[in-house]
Amino acid sequence: MGTDPMSTDCSIDPLLPADRSIEPDVAALYLQHRARLIGLASAITLDRGLAEDIVHEAFAGLQRHGARINNPIGYLQRSVVNLGINVMRRRTVAARHPIPPPPLASTQEIDETWATVAALPARQRAVIVLRFWEDMTIDAIATVLQWPAGSVKSTLSRALVHLKKELS
Repeated sequence: MGTDPMSTDCSIDPLLPADRSIEPDVAALYLQHRARLIGLASAITLDRGLAEDIVHEAFAGLQRHGARINNPIGYLQRSVVNLGINVMRRRTVAARHPIPPPPLASTQEIDETWATVAALPARQRAVIVLRFWEDMTIDAIATVLQWPAGSVKSTLSRALVHLKKELS
């Protein structure tokens, strides 16, 4: 009876499973660790929405590679930290290389209008662009965005009120 130093023994390290072919219960881990991991990612990125995306990506990686992972909790934590750092690194690099402003239009009013549209919140800007630049109907916008038509109408209305106030 020889002992193999490379074999995993649960009695030595309780975090290592005895059988590496056992996949972790990702759903249970998600329910148990999601909030903590979002807090960790939020501390790194300072952006809650981005933190949720990072945690989702970490769990997707666990789902893909689960059979090969000995310590799923450690994997998730390491993934969240690495993904958060990578996002911040990409943002830093992107900030060093700003996108040049679009060329000036033939009239100053168009440039002022676009600057005001660009300052709208993303949802309002999307509805304005789809309605007036893409010339889509309310129903078509609702289909594209997968929103109720009433939400499109109210978002468009709020955007137009804001634009009217800013441009007058």
